[in-house]
Amino acid sequence: MNGYLIALIVFLTWLAGVYALHRAKWFERHSMSLMGPMILWKTRKGREVIERVASKKRLWTVYGMLSLWVCAAAMFLIMLLLLWEATIVPQVEKAPSPELILGIPGINPVIPVGYGILGLVVAIVVHEVAHGIMTRMGDMKIQSLGLVFLVFPVGAFVEPDEKELQSATRRKRSKVFAAGPASNLLLALIILGLFSGVMMSSVEPTRDGALALGVVQGSPMEHAGVEPSSLIVSVGGVQIGNAEDFDERAAPSPGENVTVEYYLRGELGSAQVVDGVVVAYIVEDYAAADAGLETGMVLVSINDTPLGDLGALTDAMSLINAGQTVNVTVMSYDDASGVFAIDPDVTVVTLSNKWDYYDEFDPDNNDPSYQGRAYLGGGFLDLGLRIEDSSYYADILANPFEGDRNLDDFSRSWLRLIALPFLDLAPIRSPVTDLYAPSGSLEWMPDSLFWLLTNSLYWIFWLNLMIGLTNVLPAVPLDGGYIFRDGFDYLLDKTGRKYTKDQKDRIVGTVVTAFALLVLFLIVWQLVGPAF
Repeated sequence: MNGYLIALIVFLTWLAGVYALHRAKWFERHSMSLMGPMILWKTRKGREVIERVASKKRLWTVYGMLSLWVCAAAMFLIMLLLLWEATIVPQVEKAPSPELILGIPGINPVIPVGYGILGLVVAIVVHEVAHGIMTRMGDMKIQSLGLVFLVFPVGAFVEPDEKELQSATRRKRSKVFAAGPASNLLLALIILGLFSGVMMSSVEPTRDGALALGVVQGSPMEHAGVEPSSLIVSVGGVQIGNAEDFDERAAPSPGENVTVEYYLRGELGSAQVVDGVVVAYIVEDYAAADAGLETGMVLVSINDTPLGDLGALTDAMSLINAGQTVNVTVMSYDDASGVFAIDPDVTVVTLSNKWDYYDEFDPDNNDPSYQGRAYLGGGFLDLGLRIEDSSYYADILANPFEGDRNLDDFSRSWLRLIALPFLDLAPIRSPVTDLYAPSGSLEWMPDSLFWLLTNSLYWIFWLNLMIGLTNVLPAVPLDGGYIFRDGFDYLLDKTGRKYTKDQKDRIVGTVVTAFALLVLFLIVWQLVGPAF
């Protein structure tokens, strides 16, 4: 059944239930009220807890200042990110769907419903409780607090006395607004430490082998049913214990069938595939494309030199010059017979100039020595597999910033960590989970419980980070908008010029509105920009 149809049925059922309970006056008897289809549950118990927690004046005074600095730094970074994304939008072929902009489980297709609800509830409760604590720290009243339900808990609220909030000093008011998003961001860092430093650091590979991180589309491996995250344990009877074993293996007879044994989802499989170097990608208007090579083909020989591995290809290319036309033998998949066979349409290739390729696509890494060197203009992989050690997934998640040498490396590591849902690595599930088992102090834990906790931690981290970064944007009615407004008001006072209240309100209002429109444009541009 279509996911949208299921969501519609659930929502209509919710509306019917809400209507029936409202007619029976059930909400009135249980301190609840309605706001459209949403249920607001108010309670005094939470207020008492906030009062007790907020009594630690010295702690929360320091935390309030920390929150302001955290939000200021996050606001600067998220605006830089949005501006950078705006510059690359014209290079994007397909715009993200509007659902991807919304961090709502069940609507955003990359957020799993169960983990998403958990992470969303934790993020919103932490956000609102932090607002409440800082409100009481500023000696302002809390009018009400509670939870908001729409099928499942979608939020929490702490409602301060609006008049007291507006009449408070800028510093007190800014601390109230900053506490929410700062708490989300700080909690995200703590949870990330638990996810990486505790959970993922405790796993070990269940067996030795070479991890097939990627399988070239249309390659013999893909046709044989070998999938990404398969663990290669032998090729042609030669045992493969790690990525180095795989890389050092040379195909004795490129173009001949070879037996590959691999584990996938815990089961041992076997496949007969054509051995040799596989075309991973090609670039238009360069030698490989002009000769008729396509992704997935097996490159058997070039210049009459058999290609048992990538090293052999490199050696063969070093003996040829740009502009030369040489013999080439490739195998392609024949739909009629269902096997790979010599392709009679691809027999020669005229080599491109490596310098020309780098001049067009990677000028910063071009080198005068590339001038005149033969180049195919494509990428190639042994057996069509991108190989890593079996510990690869555990390593990158346990030590996401290991090896970062500069700010660019650090930024890429952060983006990779945040992008795990788009890489189909969050939630972590089979076949990836079949590769690892908890060890050390967590060895006692059943696999199912271990991965449940690990995935829960990741989504609590992810949604706290997203909610925190979203709320620091300098756009009213977001928290960041109010912080920016008070901050700009403070800067006007520091200029030394004398403004009337009306003049200052007009200047602040204009600047705040301009930033809000800028933020809106930057977000909308990501959706509509690729169409231009």
